[in-house]
Amino acid sequence: IENSMVGGSSETMDAFAQHHHLLNVYAEVQLEVNRCLLANCEPKEVKRIHTSAVGASLCRNWLATQYPQVELVPAANSAAAVIAASEEAKQHPELGVAAVGSMLAGEIHGLHSIFGRIEDKPNNITRFLILSKQTANVSGEDKTSIMFTTDDRPGALVSVLSVFEKAEINLTHIDKRPSGRVNWEYKFFVDAIGHRDNTAFNTAVEEAAALCKELTVLGSYPRSKRVL
Repeated sequence: IENSMVGGSSETMDAFAQHHHLLNVYAEVQLEVNRCLLANCEPKEVKRIHTSAVGASLCRNWLATQYPQVELVPAANSAAAVIAASEEAKQHPELGVAAVGSMLAGEIHGLHSIFGRIEDKPNNITRFLILSKQTANVSGEDKTSIMFTTDDRPGALVSVLSVFEKAEINLTHIDKRPSGRVNWEYKFFVDAIGHRDNTAFNTAVEEAAALCKELTVLGSYPRSKRVL
């Protein structure tokens, strides 16, 4: 699953969280992903651009400069944007349909890159999580992804995070998403340095779980050290 490191959202993490009892995060891969404007029409003919929220945010300035009057059609993710644009272009070629996506996605779905590297910031890195029914063994350079929900009370989140601080466990990322079950209830996703099979790490997780309404370890896996 894809988890953008620059202004990315966590819709894919939400979907994975619903099936965490079947799969584990087994590994992570960092890739440099370049966005393109994909279409089968001339650049001046583009009138509609399908894009995910992440794609729109990463290319906001370019889109505002190059196509300020063009309709942006929202999509759940970049793959869905390319697929929708490809199908619409086949059915209604006169509409001037385009999509923000990767060159590979364009090749797969029959769209050509009419502009390359349209992201506002160069060297955009996207993290991809590899899922498996198996769990990854301790490597010595590990990361653990955790999902939890706290009670609605003052200091609830601070109490949970303090457990990791006291255990000297470094949290490298934290994200918040609506639970989708109760208004004003949130799921928190954190990445922590360490492996759940380590005794001290597991003790900290159990202590944090006691302070949460719900806590789930999504997986422990080797940390990615380089960008591919």
